[in-house]
Amino acid sequence: MQEISHVLLRLALSLFLIPILTLLTSTQLAAQSMGEHAEMDRLEQQADDLEAQDDPEGAALAIGKAAMMAELLTQETPTSPAQTIFQAASRLYRAQELGLRALALYQRTGGTPPAPAGVCQYLDQAGLKLEDSKGFLENMPVTSREEIKNSRNHLLQKNEEWQSLLQGLREDLGCYATPNQ
Repeated sequence: MQEISHVLLRLALSLFLIPILTLLTSTQLAAQSMGEHAEMDRLEQQADDLEAQDDPEGAALAIGKAAMMAELLTQETPTSPAQTIFQAASRLYRAQELGLRALALYQRTGGTPPAPAGVCQYLDQAGLKLEDSKGFLENMPVTSREEIKNSRNHLLQKNEEWQSLLQGLREDLGCYATPNQ
């Protein structure tokens, strides 16, 4: 009889504890995701600051890390609009990374136009990543979530800024024969 009561007690505890543990685990994953999102935003800001300080290599490193965070969040995010935002952010950040690496390489090779072919190739690849990012943002499902709309608008604005920046770099560095033109 005592064995049956122990079994029933264990069964009752497991029926009670499993939902609680599931809730705690999902809460922990949500908090971790929010922490990763904050880290991605921090890295994006750091890249902007380093770019303003004329440190393209440091900025490329920071925005490359932000791209990795966006890729991680893409895999961890179950909802379609948020996942699309992270996919677009990842492509945008990779475009920025390539553009900044092009600028750093140009500076290391003397900084005189025309730029070496590798610099122009980086700029071309950056342009393709920007197109991917913009495509994700333009084709994403409609959502009523304000934070998603704000993120989409922020990324679209950054896309436009970088599109203009890359075009200016192509012209300034003498990279005229590009597939994006």
